[in-house]
Amino acid sequence: MIRIEEMQVAKTRKKQYVNNISIPKEVVVEILRRVPCEELFETLKKVCMQWCSIIYSGSFAYSHVECGILKSSSFFSQYEAVVFDQIDNTRSISVSALEWQSRPFPNYPDEDLETKYMYTIDDVLEFQVPRMITVNSVNGFVCFWSRNARVHVLNPLTEEHFTTPPYTYEIRSVTPPCLAAIGFGFCQLSYEYKVVVLQEDGEGFEIKPLVFTVGTDRSWRSLKAIPDIKFGTRFEKGVYVNGVLYWYMDSCTRPRCGSNEIITSLICFNVSKEEVVTTMVPAELDIREGYESRIAQKGGNLCLVSLSYGPICSLLIKVYIADTSTDLSSFSSWKNEFNVTAPNMAYNISIKNAWSVSIVTDDMLVIRRMFTMDHLIFIDVPTGMMLSSYCLYTSAGFIPYVPSLVSLSHRPRHF
Repeated sequence: MIRIEEMQVAKTRKKQYVNNISIPKEVVVEILRRVPCEELFETLKKVCMQWCSIIYSGSFAYSHVECGILKSSSFFSQYEAVVFDQIDNTRSISVSALEWQSRPFPNYPDEDLETKYMYTIDDVLEFQVPRMITVNSVNGFVCFWSRNARVHVLNPLTEEHFTTPPYTYEIRSVTPPCLAAIGFGFCQLSYEYKVVVLQEDGEGFEIKPLVFTVGTDRSWRSLKAIPDIKFGTRFEKGVYVNGVLYWYMDSCTRPRCGSNEIITSLICFNVSKEEVVTTMVPAELDIREGYESRIAQKGGNLCLVSLSYGPICSLLIKVYIADTSTDLSSFSSWKNEFNVTAPNMAYNISIKNAWSVSIVTDDMLVIRRMFTMDHLIFIDVPTGMMLSSYCLYTSAGFIPYVPSLVSLSHRPRHF
């Protein structure tokens, strides 16, 4: 009987000792920063009030996603992806996860990856849309356009979403304006998110920027027109890097002496200042006949991916990283990150047709081939082999992103 009482006393003392252990908050924050976002959101926020308070704070959310973005330069495993599709005869959109991380790639490239239904966003469309156009992702938010002059912003993990009002524009010519480019960016000063639309002004050689600040603006704002420039035939999606939205284009200047001058350039939109600058792309970056290039982001850095045909139907891929703090028109501002030779890939990608780069990491390239049916092609960087392909339905949209707990209302402060 005495032995049992002694054991109970010892157990009580041990429990009190454990409860009195105090881990500094800074240490807790540093530990939680290393935990995957999904586990924080689904499980660890329920452990105690302190952990819940940390996980839902704006400072922690931004520091956590910044860590994930840095890791995404090297590891494809940092990325998740969502697929959007309109539910038949409704104004709602279904959101599904593309399951490329939870299971290995198929044994054969022709096998499709699977999707998993996540949830439905109700009443965000005005009518039946033929296709949703994906834009880009920033800090865990994804952005897409639904062909009804509205843009949608969504955090797939937290399900927070926002839909802009339809944008309007002046018609100053017989030919109506058309959407030439669109992008989604982040103001690092005010911690606000902005959607930027570039409209071609009908028959004129002029681009009209329209801006909408999510959560602040009630209508779109028109900025000063960009004169003497006309996009090519390809619709451009923006790439956001360090406070700037970039669009890459083979632009066409105003005709002089009976001919148009074709210039490969970058349109750079400073999200905080809302200013536009155009800069030439250095010709040394294989921007010549036989090569086709696109821009993307790699671990928070601007990169250019150049494709050309190699011997025996191979595809030659060159990836350059830009130092955006310097003059991007100078070849010295670009570093050749790596090159890939993909055997037999010339059968899968026609570089003269529409294509874009979805993901660039040290271990994986994901290229989107846009034709009658869009396909995602996964290329292993070390070997150049195609691991898999995934077919997107006509109306579906696909966006890769680094998961985050960031909310549109978050304003970081010290822990």
